[in-house]
Amino acid sequence: MGALELFDRLLGRYGRQDWWPAESDFEMMVGSILVQHTAWGNVSLSLDRLRAEDLLNPGAMAGVEPDRLQHLIRHSGFMKAKARALLGLSAWLVGRGTAGADVEASDDPGLRDQLISLPGIGPETADVIRLYAFDQKCFIWDTYARRLLGELGYDHLGDYEQARRHEEGFIDLDSFGLDDLCEFHGLIVAAGKEAGRQGGWDFLLHE
Repeated sequence: MGALELFDRLLGRYGRQDWWPAESDFEMMVGSILVQHTAWGNVSLSLDRLRAEDLLNPGAMAGVEPDRLQHLIRHSGFMKAKARALLGLSAWLVGRGTAGADVEASDDPGLRDQLISLPGIGPETADVIRLYAFDQKCFIWDTYARRLLGELGYDHLGDYEQARRHEEGFIDLDSFGLDDLCEFHGLIVAAGKEAGRQGGWDFLLHE
């Protein structure tokens, strides 16, 4: 099953997911950091607290005291590491001339490496930020995607970067619009959650 067929099957089963849930690019980026190793419900609580303090823009967050930020995001766990990541991201954005909550689309080929160089941002989070905030086309090779494609017979999916290096064997990014690539990620997460409930992927692979 190729990427286009899989996308159509997932879309037919789940409908549009409208990911990423956020009111601004910066809130999306903050959420992508806070959601690491925790459930989205916990992230929502942290985002609400940050919003109440008017901190969901890099200009404001870059100047907040680390202890205060840790307190505000405590529902998301790993507060020290995540606060450090948020402060690093905020400072980086301000350094790029972005103090407001939204960013401009970017075709900078070095953007991914810049993001990965920031504390607390690995390859997956960098790609999520590139896709949803900076409008750079990419496929998100998260755990659900690697498990699903492994079931479909694709090889070389050991970890995120290994899977990404074999991306051309699965998907032609030019065949998808930006919005569809955003949807693809959300749809695969929806399928992955159902696979967890069903105890496998048979519901999708043999329908």
